[in-house]
Amino acid sequence: MDCVACGSAAVTERPERTARDYRRFRCRECGGGYNERSGGLLNHTQYPSEVIALVALWRLRYRLTLRDLAEMFRLRGIAQATRRSATGKRSSHRC
Repeated sequence: MDCVACGSAAVTERPERTARDYRRFRCRECGGGYNERSGGLLNHTQYPSEVIALVALWRLRYRLTLRDLAEMFRLRGIAQATRRSATGKRSSHRC
């Protein structure tokens, strides 16, 4: 894995992992630290990559609505539910 900051291949894997169990790396040239998810499309997402992949798969394969998907993950204690508040605006809360 190359450094996301400088592109160097001189990278060392660190022994500790992130809170979501992603591998951590340190560049020996620029000193930058990053994890295996850094620099990708899913870098700043709230949910693990596996959950996002399941949502995409189930949405396309079984033609489920987003509301159905939210309910399925809410029942499993994984996803964030979206609901309308008393003002009529959408608000989010953790289940």
